Amino acid sequence: MRELREFRDAYPDYEAAGVGLAGVSVDTLESHARWIARLHIPFPLISDSERQAGRALDLMRRVGVGSWGVEFFRRVTLVVDAQGIITAAWGKVQIRGHAQQVLAVAKAVKRLG
Repeated sequence: MRELREFRDAYPDYEAAGVGLAGVSVDTLESHARWIARLHIPFPLISDSERQAGRALDLMRRVGVGSWGVEFFRRVTLVVDAQGIITAAWGKVQIRGHAQQVLAVAKAVKRLG
């Protein structure tokens, strides 16, 4: 949850830049409500419990053992422009400084758009 805290702390900078922010996971709405309350998250956490968005964006990773398997949502940061086009993506990140790095890219995308 360190990444949530970093984006929470950077949220005023996102607001000032007019850049929206949201988190998406397969967790339930109830789980998200608990995280929002516990960590004081000022942006929406979206539930993809049926994994539709995760599959559409190829973000699901299946780990199989024998005849059964488990699907995991890969941790990815996406910048999506006003037209809904993914303009930047990070698959592996250093948590410290990541929120500011994403903000810098989002600001550049916004200026270009």
